[in-house]
Amino acid sequence: MKPIINVGIGGKSFVIEEDAYGKLKRYFEAFKGNVSSAGKNEVMNDLEERVAELLAEKTTQYKDVVDMAMVNAIIKQMGMPDGEEFDDSFEANFRRGASRFAEGVENAANEVFGKSEKRLFRKPHSGGLGGVCSGLSAYFNVDTTIIRLIFILLFIFGCSGLLIYIILWIIVPKAKSPVDMCMMYGLPVTPENIERFSRENF
Repeated sequence: MKPIINVGIGGKSFVIEEDAYGKLKRYFEAFKGNVSSAGKNEVMNDLEERVAELLAEKTTQYKDVVDMAMVNAIIKQMGMPDGEEFDDSFEANFRRGASRFAEGVENAANEVFGKSEKRLFRKPHSGGLGGVCSGLSAYFNVDTTIIRLIFILLFIFGCSGLLIYIILWIIVPKAKSPVDMCMMYGLPVTPENIERFSRENF
């Protein structure tokens, strides 16, 4: 028999199988990641209320525990904001987790240093591995050596530095044009600045 838990969804209480609830949570997180910042909370509240309505319809006195089949049917019915089906594969979950991590890093940076007009990119041909450290250096306006030292120390004292570096390498886009370089340094996209970076080897 599968473990069951009591949860609140959309203002209603349900008894649900633990693995089914885990998938429903991943669906909510994936849906939230595909919704624009404006009105995100309202959209998610509406989604949870609609899911709760559908769950209430599917549960009866003879079938009062929400199972995986019910959750799968509701997820398929609701879909994702872009019209695609929900992908619950390991690769998709990893990408979503990495994306949330990067968003958290950028939000934390904005809180500490103030809202920035810069965009985080990996800097091409910077002499390092992948251009992650050089990109972070440009974004935070600190010396590249300091960023590299931080990653080395994180790696020495717990190995988290290597994992963070790999995640950033995967999810942070590489600057591929003079416009990207302008955005990386927080410079206005003007003909002069585009010319300044036009000689970069992308």
